[in-house]
Amino acid sequence: MSKLSPSDTSAAARPADLADSADSVDSVDSAGLRHSSQQPGAEQHGRRISRVMLLQRELNDKPVPVPRPSAPTATAVARASAALRAHGVEPVGPDCTDHVDLVLVLGGDGTILRAFEIARERDIPLVGINTGHVGFLAEADPDGIEQVVADLVAGRYTVETRTTLNVEVICPDGTVTRDWALNEAALEKRDRARMIEVAIGVDGQAVSSFGCDGLIMSTPTGSTAYAFSCGGPVIWPEVEALLLVPVAAHALFTRPLVLGPNSCMEVVIQRVGFGGAEIWCDGRRSLDVPVGARIRVTRAERPVRLARFNEAPFASRLVRKFDLPVEGWRASSSADEAHSPEEDALRQPILTTSGKSAEGERRRSSSGGTA
Repeated sequence: MSKLSPSDTSAAARPADLADSADSVDSVDSAGLRHSSQQPGAEQHGRRISRVMLLQRELNDKPVPVPRPSAPTATAVARASAALRAHGVEPVGPDCTDHVDLVLVLGGDGTILRAFEIARERDIPLVGINTGHVGFLAEADPDGIEQVVADLVAGRYTVETRTTLNVEVICPDGTVTRDWALNEAALEKRDRARMIEVAIGVDGQAVSSFGCDGLIMSTPTGSTAYAFSCGGPVIWPEVEALLLVPVAAHALFTRPLVLGPNSCMEVVIQRVGFGGAEIWCDGRRSLDVPVGARIRVTRAERPVRLARFNEAPFASRLVRKFDLPVEGWRASSSADEAHSPEEDALRQPILTTSGKSAEGERRRSSSGGTA
């Protein structure tokens, strides 16, 4: 097991005061004052929404087909814009520099992650409508656009704060680059033929070193994304924790680590193939990671704010989004329920070779005599 040097451990300082937790909820009273509460499901009342930023798939940096008037996203955007205007709310685009009350984004999880860059910078809630594939971060489907707008205008929603990550790369020459992530910070190699040799530490203590294809440092929100695909556990959003998941590690002890919310994850790049390595934040922004660099990941002080209309538990969302097989979970157990022949056979006493039931044999042996 490799050890971090004393000079390295002294730099593992963690934020002392993180007031924003993963399960806190903001509520707004009739006077428009925002109050913070730890009770999930607190309602937001009476806040007048006058301007909503409407975003869609064009946020993607990659080339996308020109939206057709009949395309699902284009149709949904037109309906959302019409519904907002019908309620006296002005829809604006991402270039708007005036005050905006909320971000309404139509697309998949990738588009929603990109929209969070704008929402986080302005410190305003975001609500997503899924026109993509899984849409784990989306709150509604396109069929419910008009109802979503009506609930927004009426203030019938809650605001959850979701943990974000602060990512810091310290290069050997002293250069420091920083970024943030909502889902995960993923360390990846550029040379596909060689592994990355890394040493990982937590809170200044060396934990392990091994070769791998990469590492994923995730929030509870990102535990259902890349980290999930690499064998990481699903963490409920209200749980305050951080997650470290190795990717294709060549070692015996490479289990995912679930860490405390105030922990500091450190990764030292010991050896890497041609081209070096890079760390991707939400698959959106990348930082170069040369050999000898140190990556430090902690919980960020500024979270993101996610608007919710549905009071259903996270387990329901998990089952619905992943289409999990749950048939037979709550089978009827009433007393008058008829049992199948197979079940009746299992309920019959087992006979021994002497013709006596095994239950009677057990009673005699436990009591020390005959029944």
